[in-house]
Amino acid sequence: MWVAAGGDLHFAPATKVAAMQAELRAAASAADIVLLAGDLTATGRPEEAASLAEVCADMGAPVVCVLGNHDRRWEGGTAVAAALAEAGAVVLDPGAHVVEVAGTRIGIAGVTGAPGGFAGRAAWGMGRKADKQWRRAAAAEAKELDAALASLQGCSIRIALLHYAPTFETLEGEEPYLWPALGSDQLAVPIQRHRPHLVLHAHAHEGSPQGQIAGIPVLNVSAQVIGKPLALFDLPGEAAVSSA
Repeated sequence: MWVAAGGDLHFAPATKVAAMQAELRAAASAADIVLLAGDLTATGRPEEAASLAEVCADMGAPVVCVLGNHDRRWEGGTAVAAALAEAGAVVLDPGAHVVEVAGTRIGIAGVTGAPGGFAGRAAWGMGRKADKQWRRAAAAEAKELDAALASLQGCSIRIALLHYAPTFETLEGEEPYLWPALGSDQLAVPIQRHRPHLVLHAHAHEGSPQGQIAGIPVLNVSAQVIGKPLALFDLPGEAAVSSA
């Protein structure tokens, strides 16, 4: 079962749409499903969303995605979500979706996630009030992820798709003072409870490609980390990113 995944594409007016489209479709042609982990646009504006939709249309494989913080900069992400839906992609905002491939049910639970920090480490320079707001947001996103994963118990393969990181292990390489802004360990709680086969996220451009939560593989599929818009990997298996 081949999955193509990526995030942090940051579509902007200067993006060379034809070149990006060719690269994405080449990767998607070898995949059974395409998963996009947010920050697909630079600011979420309608013109960026339209270019993104043009690239994602007719990908040749089902496309499932979550929104990132950049996608939400314009009216909360409505333009990006609408453009992707019109192009045939499934936007989990939040939610769950099941794709059947050759008789195998693949369930994807998706949320944006939120910042908040790890092991009680406060956000640098944020102040107590803002830090509490981040943590409340992370708790709300974790609750949504828990519900989405719970709905997929009948699936042969279950994947958690986020934008923010649920573990600091895939943040190694980023400055530690930035970690609270890049994810939250509250997002790990539903992952530990429901034990999906794989977790994907983006957002950490300078982070590490692989980590784990209680033995569950976590992949950072930010384009800046994997070195291309989409990486291919096989499921089931070790969920190691291939060189394809």
